[in-house]
Amino acid sequence: MNSNQLPKPTIDVELATSDIATFGYCIVKNVLSAEEVKALRVRLTEQVEAEAEIGLTHHLPDRKQLVMFLLNKGKVFRDILSKVELHAVVKSVLGAEYLLSAFHAHIAHPGGEKVFHTDQFWMPPPTTADKKTLIRPGSITRARNRGHHVGGEDVMNAPTISPAVVCNAMWMLDEFTAENGATIVVPGSHLSGRQPDAAMDDDANWVPAVAPAGSVVIFEGRTWHSTGVNRTTKTRIGLTTNFCAPQFRQQENLLLGTRPEVLESMSDELKKLCGFRQWQGYGAFENSGDFVKRDQYTVGELRPSSL
Repeated sequence: MNSNQLPKPTIDVELATSDIATFGYCIVKNVLSAEEVKALRVRLTEQVEAEAEIGLTHHLPDRKQLVMFLLNKGKVFRDILSKVELHAVVKSVLGAEYLLSAFHAHIAHPGGEKVFHTDQFWMPPPTTADKKTLIRPGSITRARNRGHHVGGEDVMNAPTISPAVVCNAMWMLDEFTAENGATIVVPGSHLSGRQPDAAMDDDANWVPAVAPAGSVVIFEGRTWHSTGVNRTTKTRIGLTTNFCAPQFRQQENLLLGTRPEVLESMSDELKKLCGFRQWQGYGAFENSGDFVKRDQYTVGELRPSSL
């Protein structure tokens, strides 16, 4: 694939939606101002230091550090969830209704390694031409099915593939470069119908999503990707907002985990995005009304007054 044809950082949202449909990813620049980037970095740095003081750190084997549940950790984080450019692209992938699934910081420390995957590794592949189910949905695990071929030749030559039901946005608080571990993707891999394999697909057409700080790379759930290897001596910081279709379980349990003072400050639109409003009868409970409230419960065991 000619590199000149691949997505470039753009402010044209219509072009970005075309890019993600064609290549599985797009890059939108100037979504965050320099002031917003600075404020996000300051708040994140404070949070990282404070969490380290209480022994709360999340380091992965690939030398990536996560700061989880950013919804709770500052208004400056919650503010980026209202960016119109973000929602224009996500809606082009998932449709009118979707949920925030997770909101993390991703800190790529020097070194590290690539971990090829898609964000909907758990999505069962379609049945075969003879209606054979290749794997039961409840038998899919991260260890067995993330980064491995599932279904063999039946998947490799499948006449149909699963749709995208996840969309992920990586916000760049540093310039993302090939040297500092920018997210790498395989353009067009979202249409392959299969998962990447760590050994077999190392020489696939991996390209870095390179862009200046303040940009966001958005990729749909079937796109092969990984954190790149950081070959510099400095950390590379990004924030990831993962979205899923409303039929699916969110990564973070926002209904239980959102702090009361944060929930109190949230707009109805943000509450809906986080799953506090039922969708088509799902996520509801008895007498819940428009929005789920934590201090309300369903009716318990009752007996008529005549007994």
